[in-house]
Amino acid sequence: MQELFEKLSRDEDSHKGQNGKVMVIGGSEKYTGAPALTAQAALRAGADLVKVLTSDHARPVVQGFSENLIVESFGERFDENSLEKALELEEWADTTVVGPGLTDFDKNALRDFAEEAGNLVVDAGAIRPLRRVKAVFTPHAGEAKILEKNYGSLKAFSEETGSTVLLKGGIDTIYSSAGVFENETGCAGMTAGGTGDVLAGIVTAFHAQGLEDKDAARLAAYINGVAGEKAFEKYGNGLVASDLLERIAEVVSEKS
Repeated sequence: MQELFEKLSRDEDSHKGQNGKVMVIGGSEKYTGAPALTAQAALRAGADLVKVLTSDHARPVVQGFSENLIVESFGERFDENSLEKALELEEWADTTVVGPGLTDFDKNALRDFAEEAGNLVVDAGAIRPLRRVKAVFTPHAGEAKILEKNYGSLKAFSEETGSTVLLKGGIDTIYSSAGVFENETGCAGMTAGGTGDVLAGIVTAFHAQGLEDKDAARLAAYINGVAGEKAFEKYGNGLVASDLLERIAEVVSEKS
């Protein structure tokens, strides 16, 4: 892993925005915490700037989670009217993550966006409609079945589509065209809701800072797991996803 940490080193003369710009498309009236966790995790993983594109209902709540977030709205739901704003921000971003807390959307509009976008990380509810788009996917076991359906296995899916899959679990498994990798960091406390949203943010931040798909997924799984272990030492089974946020920066700092 050390060589991956070294790839994240930055030029002392770099300026704001040169070390990763991330966009998060997610959130809904019901799920406001998910995009906020993803966005804050991306910042703690080193991204310079993070913008969240969320629903009208969720926007003030998401903004309230942190003064460090830049939050804009795609309207009441993500549909064809959302595309201009989404594509404008996608052009600004180095990498975009789609899906955390996103429940109310037009599938065709989401596909239209993804087909025009560049670097994508796809999570949660966006996995099914975007399964044919080349991206980094971050499913749990149930969501992984969506990707396996026409290919028989995640390994075959990754090899045939060129996408990378980070399968979340007791042992995380990363499937890519370059091979299969396992990550054993983590703990039982990470069954808490929201830890997957944190992981998606870390993957996106590392990708935005220049790591290749598989490397961003491998390093993010490792960092997320160690941050969870540190949080578990303090909180035990009372661990919640937001406990991981500050520990992400600790782990990156310790290992770099």
